[in-house]
Amino acid sequence: MKITYNWLKEYIDFPWAWPELVERLTMAGLEQEGVVDQRAQFEGVVVGHVIARDRHPNANRLSVCRVDLGVGEITIVCGAPNVAAGQKVAVIQPGHSLPDYGAIEKVVIRGVESSGMICSEVELGIGDDADGIMVLPDSAKVGQPFSSQAGLDDVILDFEVTPNRPDCLSLAGIAREVRALTGLDVNLPETQTETAASDADAPAFAGIEIEDAAGCPRYVGRVLHGIQVAPSPAWLQQRLTAVGQRPINNVVDVTNLVMLETGQPLHAFDLARLEGGRIVVRAAARGEKVTTLDGSEHDLDEEILVIADSARPVALAGVMGAANSEVGDATSDILLEAAYFDPARVRRGAARLGLSTEASMRFERGADMAAPPQAIERASHLLAAIAGGGVSPPVDVFPGTLPQRAIPLRVSRVNKLLATCLDAGAVRRILELLECRVEIDGDILTTHVPTFRPDLEREVDLIEEVGRIHGFDEIAANTTMQGPMGDLSEPTALLSTKVRHRLTGLGLDEVVTNTIVEADWLELVGAATGPGVNLANPPTEAQGWLRASLLPSLLDVVRRNYNHRAPAVAAFELGKCFASGEPGERLCLAAVLSGRRTASPWRRDHEPAELLDMKGLLEAFIDDPALVFVPEEAPAYRPGHCARARLGELELGKFGEVAEAVRRRFDIDRPVYIFELSFPVLVQHWQRPLAAYEPLARFPFIERDLAVVLPQAASAAEVTATIRSCAPQLIESVDLFDLYEGERITSGRRSLAFSLRLRSADATLEDGQANQVIDSVLARLKERFGAELRDS
Repeated sequence: MKITYNWLKEYIDFPWAWPELVERLTMAGLEQEGVVDQRAQFEGVVVGHVIARDRHPNANRLSVCRVDLGVGEITIVCGAPNVAAGQKVAVIQPGHSLPDYGAIEKVVIRGVESSGMICSEVELGIGDDADGIMVLPDSAKVGQPFSSQAGLDDVILDFEVTPNRPDCLSLAGIAREVRALTGLDVNLPETQTETAASDADAPAFAGIEIEDAAGCPRYVGRVLHGIQVAPSPAWLQQRLTAVGQRPINNVVDVTNLVMLETGQPLHAFDLARLEGGRIVVRAAARGEKVTTLDGSEHDLDEEILVIADSARPVALAGVMGAANSEVGDATSDILLEAAYFDPARVRRGAARLGLSTEASMRFERGADMAAPPQAIERASHLLAAIAGGGVSPPVDVFPGTLPQRAIPLRVSRVNKLLATCLDAGAVRRILELLECRVEIDGDILTTHVPTFRPDLEREVDLIEEVGRIHGFDEIAANTTMQGPMGDLSEPTALLSTKVRHRLTGLGLDEVVTNTIVEADWLELVGAATGPGVNLANPPTEAQGWLRASLLPSLLDVVRRNYNHRAPAVAAFELGKCFASGEPGERLCLAAVLSGRRTASPWRRDHEPAELLDMKGLLEAFIDDPALVFVPEEAPAYRPGHCARARLGELELGKFGEVAEAVRRRFDIDRPVYIFELSFPVLVQHWQRPLAAYEPLARFPFIERDLAVVLPQAASAAEVTATIRSCAPQLIESVDLFDLYEGERITSGRRSLAFSLRLRSADATLEDGQANQVIDSVLARLKERFGAELRDS
């Protein structure tokens, strides 16, 4: 929302210079987006008086001008055809600069020294006329700054208005904010207009009919007749130009000015071009067409609300007028419109037609239902003053009533949430500065909210208002933590910290990704994880789902890192996932490994990571000898390269290599390894009692290597578990160190070689005892798997 400092001062006479104004409004929630100080913009530009103009001796199209600057005369070579002696002009002096023309210096042009430049509107950046210099009124004072003499000694302030504050999309709304911060009165502009009760010259107007009251609860119309459409006066054009509006004519300019002042959009129809001289607010008929003021033709349907006459639409309600009722130079009678349109209806219509205007931006956020009569009075007053003519009484079609909202507010709740010690009187004074009507009953303040604040719906909304007007910077620091933080001593909270420390200690970086993902991402992994949750109002057209798995989010992290030429990615995320049909959310843990084994280029570390690296990472993370892996096939994983991780009866999750089709969807051309674990199951695992302390072994161990030939279907994990079960009191560890498949092995079978460490806790183990253990192992493997001892 753009305003000017001087314009705001007309509404409320606050004591702050513009930097302090911006600072205070920012602290109150109205953030500054930009500032343009016109005085600095026109620094070095002064009013000059052209004393004489002579033809350049060496150039027919150039003039040599003697210009009085109030402190002496200078010579300027000028190429404008309209420069003449006696004119008051804008002169920029050497040593200063213009935004698009750079620094101005003394130069010699065709043998004549020129000590400055006489400026045009385009060169000054205040207009479109580039055909000649800008001629100032005779009243301009020679030698004075151009900005002060041209009414451009102002500061343009641009504020970023959040969607929930439509009242601040107006000068009056920002003035109310200053009033709340200062307690000063707001001086609203003049609106009194002389209305002729009966006027024989007034054209016939058949009236207003609202067929769609849900889309348009209120419509105010007023006929102004005998007006003269012409360019607006200079003050009005300058005011609109300063805030980025293009002046058109006095009628359109007044409607734009009043919209900026009050936040209420208005529209003017050429009354003579309204069929039947009437207005009908209705839903469009399917197949109707309309050409809007921007020259575009639009196909309409029943979803779009239109303003029509007796025959056809003449405007898109709340969005844009139609060309068939446009006010032009020949217009003498107009119908002014000020209405309230349903925000959702305007939003859908504007989106469907691909139109976005200053009017639709305000209606979409929620206009003030009480504003149309005041806005139309203000516009009528201005038009009567600058366009002449007569003004008929307004027609206010309002079948409903103004919304009434009374919100109970507990003072104790205010102080608890804000950590303040305000009494009921202090809270009441703040709310009354916001133009609320307040009734006190002990600790309860019944607050009647004004119609221009549609964002105030709940008690907490009022508490926020109290906090920002009281000043968040005025609230003393409090070391006592309050609010719904949860119990940080809960197992889930404690474990999350433990998990982060352990994974970062293993060399992984933590990432935090968006829970909202693209639909086609979920299709890639959905068969394994279940569908996500579809959002009713997605932030973008592509991102419309809450993720059901962390896998696509981490794949996107890998893609982004490789796009930035990272040699490797090792990361994890502890985040929320969602699934259709499941209540609430669930916490998941996933890690990704891809690229070089380590970031160091030293020696063998150039080798790429592989599946066993991820398996070792997972084993180091869980750190439990009972962890086993069971082969599994999952759609998102490469066939034969995926397994489930189990701890007894606990299903932790799975790990493996991402399927090629999935990673190529993310434009990843290198293998990617991922594990996905259920965080609640991890909580169960780490809540188990810790293993009892075991002293160091007193007796030495014996190592035996055992190579057996087994069926291909026998997994190493199953074989290892079987070996351990043969003599758990003597077998200390079992490690697989070789796998062989070749000519000496029967088809359908393979050789697995294990290293067994044997030790007794009671005495030194003898070779005979070790041989007995190996014999029992071989017997058990033959019984279960049909295993045979490998000969060579």
